[in-house]
Amino acid sequence: MFRYVLFLFLSFSSFQIDAQVAYNMELLGYYDDNTLPSANETDQKVFNDIWGYAANDREYAIVGSAAYIHFFDVTDPQNPILIDQILGTDTTIWRDIKVYGNYAYAVSEGNGEGLMIFDLSDLPSSVSLVTRNLDFFEKAHNIFIDENGKMFVAGSNTDVIEGLMVLDISTNPTEPQLLGKSILINYVHDLYVKNNIAYCNHGDYGFYVWNYNDPNNPILLANLEGNGYNHSNWVSEDGSYAIFAEEVPAGLPLGIVDLTQLSNGSIELVGDFFQFPLLGDGFFNTPHNPYIKGNYAYISYYEDGVQVIDLTDKTNPTLVGYYDTFPNNLNYAGYFGCWGVYPYLPSGNIIASDRKYGLHILRFDETLSSNENLDDNSKFTIYPNPS
Repeated sequence: MFRYVLFLFLSFSSFQIDAQVAYNMELLGYYDDNTLPSANETDQKVFNDIWGYAANDREYAIVGSAAYIHFFDVTDPQNPILIDQILGTDTTIWRDIKVYGNYAYAVSEGNGEGLMIFDLSDLPSSVSLVTRNLDFFEKAHNIFIDENGKMFVAGSNTDVIEGLMVLDISTNPTEPQLLGKSILINYVHDLYVKNNIAYCNHGDYGFYVWNYNDPNNPILLANLEGNGYNHSNWVSEDGSYAIFAEEVPAGLPLGIVDLTQLSNGSIELVGDFFQFPLLGDGFFNTPHNPYIKGNYAYISYYEDGVQVIDLTDKTNPTLVGYYDTFPNNLNYAGYFGCWGVYPYLPSGNIIASDRKYGLHILRFDETLSSNENLDDNSKFTIYPNPS
């Protein structure tokens, strides 16, 4: 039986400042299910990736867990509705989900799952699993789908595990066709692609940018070495900069990369930013997955939940909002808390997945100035902790 909780909003006055859970963000709705299986007997962290979908004036959240892909109607954010949860073939910590047209695509590192393709055209009534496609791989860590319907597959258990496979899903979304595959300098953990340019996170090797006009023969355009495990990235809407997260070791800041000279074969790390640990000075929080919308970065920050950063001044990013999905942590123990965030629903609502506490539906108040002082307690909202 699932558990749905709508938190009561309480004032700041009756709480100490170390209990702050939200700043300029409002919790609209919440879903958790404490009966779901975990990936293993010792892992209490059930949920993983999240993505969004919108059609016919309705909005949806697609959430991965150890055993399932869950589909929610979040049009009424205070009353999220679980439409269906479709079982994978294995339990796993990692799932990744993307949407193209009226189809959702999911991969995992679970055995034998391949590429799961879901038909979303009957929502809000139902979701159907079209196929578990095993033609190209049995497992993969991640996928990215570009604006032209090219799917880039990273970390597949194939001859290009240290590279990328590119599939065409634009011609027939339910029957992908291989466009090419290539071995790169190292394993690709995650990536962002636009205009056939792949911005790749190569783990310990750093951040690399490749020209993928020919999916069989990519050309290296530029690269940056890193300070840790280069995990994930996102590129600004105008293509002028990217931000990346280095996940290991814990506590590394995000990096911001100037891409304006990429056509000349040069990219520059402007700086390391975004260390705003909610536990205060002397602590270092860990980013997981960053996204950019307009001048804001929306970042899943593990034990600090969702953080919103104003990037108007690239040399001085400013924390303008947060919601802590994983409250009451006394220290930053590693990789608990918020796995993913999706800020692109038409309503402006933000959906996020917490590894322990499930789906959160949030609202960020963009009308507030990025220069407001975080010490202004009137801007904070406190919620009871999930149970």
